[in-house]
Amino acid sequence: MIPEVDVAPLFGGPGSARDTADAAVLEAAVGVGFLSLRGAPLGDAVGESAQQGLLRLFGLPESAQRKLWKRNFAPENPNLYRGWFPLESGAPRSREGFEIGPDIVRALPPDASGDVLYESSVFPPEELVPGWCDAARRYYSAMEELGGRLLCSLSRGLGIPECIFLDAFRDGISTLRLLRYPARDLSAPAPPGLEGLYTEVDGRRVEFVCLGHVDSGLVTILAQCGVSGLQARTSAGQWVDVPVVENTFAVNFGGLLSRWTGGRVKATMHRVISNGAERFSIPFFFEPRPNTVIAPLPINGIEPFEPFQFGDHLWATTTKFPENLGLAHLRPPRAPYRDPFATD
Repeated sequence: MIPEVDVAPLFGGPGSARDTADAAVLEAAVGVGFLSLRGAPLGDAVGESAQQGLLRLFGLPESAQRKLWKRNFAPENPNLYRGWFPLESGAPRSREGFEIGPDIVRALPPDASGDVLYESSVFPPEELVPGWCDAARRYYSAMEELGGRLLCSLSRGLGIPECIFLDAFRDGISTLRLLRYPARDLSAPAPPGLEGLYTEVDGRRVEFVCLGHVDSGLVTILAQCGVSGLQARTSAGQWVDVPVVENTFAVNFGGLLSRWTGGRVKATMHRVISNGAERFSIPFFFEPRPNTVIAPLPINGIEPFEPFQFGDHLWATTTKFPENLGLAHLRPPRAPYRDPFATD
């Protein structure tokens, strides 16, 4: 069961309503690692109409799409980290996506030069998708606001100063991603070598379009755009659907936040399955500045670990994904770095 939390009180001042919301957020974070948010007073910047407006991007002609592709897939393009990863980015050809960064809402900091994590975003031509950039700007800003309120709530629940997370995420490099999972004919035989991506769930054949994993980062805020497919694994090992409810967001906490909080916050395994229908989603990966030092938080009983910079961890992780393969050498660690999840 995925808990649903009314987060409207998080946008107000201290009081019993906010205390109740804080308790619900903490309970979900330490018990499940997943929650569904409702009640965020963000207006029409993030509603269904705004989401559908952003997803117009996938209707661009192929020639315009290619101009936004990452250099891994279009060698003539300059962008490596931000931009479009096409269906060709993975062998199953089961998803494509488009990613933008904080320069949609503010200028990049003066010290950003030379760091690929601060790469400028690419944007579609205004004449092809009128108003798209303005809509993306409003959506991105609203997600940063929601993420900040959520982390302040979590700070209060954990008994740590709110300024720790607030300072880390000021001028952060969060990623807004648009995803499209194309329609599939699941009655056809599985492509050679990909048979393991198909299975039976509740008597129906489905495809794994995103295998079970724990997000590597901190907080993901997801709009499911009306079509189910996201599943979370319970502590008993069962997979349950994350409900699709209008005007709500699914939130999961990543492995790095779990590490940062000494395991107090739970990072939950999740996956995406397809029943053959076309599906869209809009995840927002809430990320701090690259030079943020991840060190043990002032939480009683937390076990020590070797501090490291967020950017080093992000780059080491993201370059293992199909859309960024082969890029790891382009950004050496800025500080001593060892995989925080290594067991040896």
